[in-house]
Amino acid sequence: MNNKERNRNLAVLLPALILPTISAYLYFVLMRESAFAQALYIGTKVFTVVWPFIAIGLILKCRPMWKSLPLREHLRAVPLGALIGVGIVLIMVLWMHSPLSWMIERGAPVVREKVATLGFQDHFIAFAIFISVAHSLIEEVYWRWFAYGRLREVVTPGMAHVIAAFAFTGHHLVVTSQFFPFPFACFLSFSVGVGGLIWSHLYQRQGTLAGAWVCHMIVDAGLMWVGWILINAPIV
Repeated sequence: MNNKERNRNLAVLLPALILPTISAYLYFVLMRESAFAQALYIGTKVFTVVWPFIAIGLILKCRPMWKSLPLREHLRAVPLGALIGVGIVLIMVLWMHSPLSWMIERGAPVVREKVATLGFQDHFIAFAIFISVAHSLIEEVYWRWFAYGRLREVVTPGMAHVIAAFAFTGHHLVVTSQFFPFPFACFLSFSVGVGGLIWSHLYQRQGTLAGAWVCHMIVDAGLMWVGWILINAPIV
C-alpha cells in the first residue's frame, strides 16, 4: 500500500474511531436532559451501519473485504465463540451473587433514569433483544470487520488490535462513567477493551465474524440481564 492509499484509509478510519465516543458524550452527558438525545443515539447507530460501506465503496473505491467461506467454516467458528461468551457471562453471574454485587447495584437509580430518558423503559425486552442480536452484529461489522480490518492494512496487526480495542472502549467509558464512579467505570471499560481484543483475535484467527458475533451476542445478553436486575431493583 502506497502513501496515498494509506492516507486515504486513515482519513476514513479517523471519524470511525472517534465519532462514537464524541456522540456518546453528547447524548449521555451534554444533552442528557434533551429530547434530542434519543435522535442522536439513533443517528449514531445509523452511522455505524452505513459508514463502513460508504468508506469502502464510495471513498476508497475498493472491493469489499468479505471472504467467501463455505457455511461449515462459519459454523466451525461458533463453538469457541460461544464457549468464551458463556465463560464471561458466568463471571457476571458470580459477581452479581457475590458480596461485590453492591458495586453494580448502586448504579440502579441512574440506569432507571437513563432508560427512561431514552424512552426504552416500556420496551426493555425488545431493546435487550435488539442490543444482544442486531446491535452486536452491527458492532462486529463496524469494529472488527471495518475498523480492525482497515487498520491492519496500515499498521502492524498487533497495533491494529490495540487501536481498534481502545477506540471501541472510548464510548463505553463515557456511558459507564455516567452510572458508576470513574475508577470503577474505568475498570468496566477496560473489561470492554479486553472483549474487543478477544473478538478481533477471533476474527483474525477464524477468518469470519461468526465466532466473535456469537460471543458478543452472549455477552450482551448477560449485560442486558444485569440491566434488567438494576431497573427492577427495589427503590430505596
